[in-house]
Formats: sequence, structure tokens, C-alpha cells
Amino acid sequence: MRWLAIAIMLEVGVRSSLAGVPDLSHSSQPMIISAVCVTGGTADPYGIFTIVIRDRTNTPLVHSFVKIDVAGCSDLELCPYAMPGTVVDCATRTLSGYTDGAGTIQCVVVGSGYNSGFAFGSMTPCASITADGISLGHIGVAIYDENGAVTTPGVDVTDLSSFLRDLGTGLYYPRSDYNGNGVDDVADLSLFLHVLGTGASSQGCGSAGGPGICQ
Repeated sequence: MRWLAIAIMLEVGVRSSLAGVPDLSHSSQPMIISAVCVTGGTADPYGIFTIVIRDRTNTPLVHSFVKIDVAGCSDLELCPYAMPGTVVDCATRTLSGYTDGAGTIQCVVVGSGYNSGFAFGSMTPCASITADGISLGHIGVAIYDENGAVTTPGVDVTDLSSFLRDLGTGLYYPRSDYNGNGVDDVADLSLFLHVLGTGASSQGCGSAGGPGICQ
């Protein structure tokens, strides 16, 4: 009985030590981030995503510091645009902010791509997410303005051409995986056409009226 009591005390102590610590298995994040553009100074709402931070007891963590690092995304040009409550650091290529009273934070990544056709880019999940310094893993970054960093800023028909070239290679590029299912296919084409059709991503990094370019 003595050893059982000690074991219970140790288990309680471990649980207590993990309370308030971000836990990957209980937190939630998108399967893939969709980098979008802006129109009239406002980011395309299609790119807004939510991250929820919880601890091992499934309790939402308030004021948890969340950081999204896209430094490893070689085919993404980041724009200095952030939603209220978040900050973009161009020098480190990160987006960060604090969770609210429900343990959630809403973010959007505004950026353009370097894919003018068959351009090499990230073929693995390139964005890392941390909460209070604890890793929540890596996810891919899809880019609707596929060629905006090298040709025409903003989502237009030239980006469709870049997407179709990715699709035609038979290789996997996260930048063209808009639904985050791990393949580039016609379902992603449907999502691209939706964003193109709304016009809400018409202004890319550095375009007239756009959000500028991270230097």
C-alpha cells in the first residue's frame, strides 16, 4: 500500500507539473497554412486560420505565446502584414502573438511565391509552430500568389499556369496543396479558382496598394 501511495503521489506530481504546459496532442492547428494576398489593405479572409493551445488536461491556455516560423519556406516571400494582436518579424521571418481567453489565436500569412514555372521549392512541411517555446510540429505552406515574388504580384491567371506546372510534374509541392491532403490534385485547382474568382487576393507583396515586402 505504501508503494501504491507513493506511485499515486508521483503521478499526481507529474500531472501537476504538466498542467499549464502546451501539449501537442490536445492543441489544434490547421493541416496547412494558406498564404494569401490583400485587397484594399485587408488580407483575404480565406487565409485566416486558428490555433488553439491546450495543456495535457485539455485546458485552454490563456496568454500562451505562439510563434509561426516560415524561415524554412524557401519559395515564400513574406509580406509585413499582420492581423490585430499579431506581429510579423521580417528579420526572423516569424509571425507571433498571444492566445486569448479561450486559448485561441487567429493569424494570417500574407506572402507571394517564387514559382514562375517548375521552380524548385519546399517539398516538405516548412513552417514550424511553437507555443511558449514548445514545438507543436511542422506544417506546409500553400501559396496562392505562386509567382508574385518574381513576376506579377497578386493572384491572377499567371499563377494558375504555375500551379498547373506543379500539378504536371507528379511531384508534391506543399505550395500547391491548398486543401492540405498531402497531394497536388484537381481538388486544389478548385480551391485556387475560388480564391482567384473572389478577387480578395488581387494585391500581392510590393504591388500598388499592397502590403510591401519584408526586407
